[in-house]
Amino acid sequence: MRRLTGLRTPFRSASPVLSVLMTVLLSSCNTAAFEGNNGTKDGASSDGKGGNAAGQPGGPGNASASPNDPSKGGKLPYGTPPTTDLANAGWADNKLGSTIDNLLKSGGIGGTSGDSPNGSLGGGGGAAGTITTSGGVSGQINTGGGKNGPSIDTTTGSGGGIATDSDGLLWIPCKAGSADGGTFPSDFYGKKGTKIRVAGEFCPSLEIKGDLTIVFVLDHSGSMEGNPFEGPNDPTTGGSCGRLKAAQSLVQRYASMTSANIKAGVVGFSIAARVQLPIAPLSNLQNNLTSSVFCGSDSPIATTNYAAAFATTAAQLQNVPGTKLIYFISDGSPTTGGLDPHQAGLSAATALRAIPDLTLYALFVGYKSGGADNPQGYMNQITGNPALVRITANADELAKAAAGLAQSTVTINKDDTTAKLDNPQGSKAVGIDRFVLRADKPSTYSWMTAPIELVGDVNAAVVNQLTVTSKSSAGGPLQTIGKITFHEQAN
Repeated sequence: MRRLTGLRTPFRSASPVLSVLMTVLLSSCNTAAFEGNNGTKDGASSDGKGGNAAGQPGGPGNASASPNDPSKGGKLPYGTPPTTDLANAGWADNKLGSTIDNLLKSGGIGGTSGDSPNGSLGGGGGAAGTITTSGGVSGQINTGGGKNGPSIDTTTGSGGGIATDSDGLLWIPCKAGSADGGTFPSDFYGKKGTKIRVAGEFCPSLEIKGDLTIVFVLDHSGSMEGNPFEGPNDPTTGGSCGRLKAAQSLVQRYASMTSANIKAGVVGFSIAARVQLPIAPLSNLQNNLTSSVFCGSDSPIATTNYAAAFATTAAQLQNVPGTKLIYFISDGSPTTGGLDPHQAGLSAATALRAIPDLTLYALFVGYKSGGADNPQGYMNQITGNPALVRITANADELAKAAAGLAQSTVTINKDDTTAKLDNPQGSKAVGIDRFVLRADKPSTYSWMTAPIELVGDVNAAVVNQLTVTSKSSAGGPLQTIGKITFHEQAN
């Protein structure tokens, strides 16, 4: 049950007795909790591996410095190439290493508290764990072409381990236009026994072909525009709102899909539901991306009826062929629609999802992290899949969350993801320590291996090749290869 929406000026002149009764009623509704599992707090901290106080000694310097080899005056502390950006593959610096570690703990960048909507599935991954990356004091190595080159930190100097239990972290994100990272070559410099981790992502996508129908199901309850007791959760500002911005970003994405025959419509609801735009070619929706359709409240006291919203949407989609995508946007749980509005809403959502080839997304706006009434669990039940839920605090977050949902969901199972390391000593399996569905990037799965001890030879560079493979519900193999040339340094 959501807090009652609305109650502006029409009730300000009410009698003192009525005012007291309304205050008690609203107070009781405000404390009503959402149903379902709201997730648990499981954040943790772990210290990274510190470096040696003296760092790794450098070589004697070289008149012609090598850009790749620290022992010959190179300036790269771990290997080549380095990266400070999640969009680029390479050996992560300390800051990026902490970002990746946080991402793989919380399920997405931006996760904050235990019930964070940006955390792991089911309501949050807890306060994001941190890695202590400060190691020993700066290592000194001779990097110049002459006698006294400047000092820099080395892998075992200041900065210590980039990821817990490792001396370096190789990050291999998806290549542009690809569902995996392909093959990425790199060099790494370290002593015998050096351990590294490799992390990366798989980004499977499903191209929609044939008939596609999109329906926006929009909450117009009083709290969207605000009232003395609640909101505004998605107010109309400058002729726009989060619901409109969300639709604009999604429609723009779909309009670029030339492989599908796209139709779209809009259902609005508060105490009851109505068809605002009947299902028609996408161009009709494009011509009606206005605040009068997408923004506003039906009245300051308009309540919320999920059951009517889903039933009206289902009626519009009976016998509609092809793929169907529903974008349900609300700022609270149902307060009307039957003796048990929650159960009535869930039953209607279940019936809607029974329509063939239909995906129901739920975008919630107005939830403040740490609040008592976490909507995550109930939204998970409404969609039937936590990956289809986005919980946001305001209009800007709503628009950003919607922008990444212009596709059908593609899934990968951790059990289908394996890794192996090949080097002159043979081939052996490598464990996948972490595997998460990203909350900040839909249908993107990030993974991290267990620590890997590199095989080397002080007299020659040795290739250690890590191959990570998987498959998705969209079909086709996924494969990322980290081809690491290890330069073992003498003790």
